[in-house]
Amino acid sequence: MIYMVEMALAESEIHRRAEWEAWYLSHQKMLLTIPGFRASQRFEAMEPCDSPFVALHEVVGPELFTSEPYRAKAGPGGTGEWQHKMPNWHRNLFTGVEHTPDVRMDQWLAVVEEGVPATRCEGMLDLQWMESVGLDGNVKRRAIAVVDMPYIATSFAIAEGVRMCRPLMPRITG
Repeated sequence: MIYMVEMALAESEIHRRAEWEAWYLSHQKMLLTIPGFRASQRFEAMEPCDSPFVALHEVVGPELFTSEPYRAKAGPGGTGEWQHKMPNWHRNLFTGVEHTPDVRMDQWLAVVEEGVPATRCEGMLDLQWMESVGLDGNVKRRAIAVVDMPYIATSFAIAEGVRMCRPLMPRITG
């Protein structure tokens, strides 16, 4: 299953970006100590949007989010001082894709919203469609794809409903 977290960093906190990035990496490493978290990778959208930061976590299933270890260490309360400094924060749990993709630092992650005309992406992106099954549920269906060619990523970067994201770090596993 894919656990996708999206957020922004508050304008008033941009000057602390390096500190936030360091905190987020340690947060990811902590998540990977919780039984049920398998992998994690973070991304940033190429173009401005409401939630430019995306974290993809590979998890075993929805029961993880009601487990004692998760409730004790993670969730909204597990973000410490950053909780109120990350607006447009959304969490969705998806089925349809078992493993998070390993997006290399020279590749991009495409996040495609339902309703984008198929012809817009057909033949250029190998879309993996996912269905939302929990948490915020603000998205019903969404696709992800790994994009190898920078010119393709650039051509989609301004498309409505398509978010091209560069990796902020390599994929890490627990």
